[in-house]
Amino acid sequence: MSSATAFSEELRFAISTSGLSLDRIQVRLQERGVPVSVTALSYWQSGKRQPERQRSLRAVLALEEILDVPPGSLLSLLPPPRPRGIASRRHLN
Repeated sequence: MSSATAFSEELRFAISTSGLSLDRIQVRLQERGVPVSVTALSYWQSGKRQPERQRSLRAVLALEEILDVPPGSLLSLLPPPRPRGIASRRHLN
């Protein structure tokens, strides 16, 4: 079963269309003060992981600019963040 999501598919397409390598994208994110590892970028485009934390969401906004896609087009494809911490533990009990 594929783990691809609408976000990962759109991100992969935007990266492919841009002609930029993940290394180059990482450098451009770093230049904007939004450090993201190449591994994280790879996981996001493969669907293994999705950006959820505030810093990651800021990275998605920067990615939209770097990849020259309409503002909000990638961010809008992300589901609401999963509960974390105490809130998520309450659901387990």
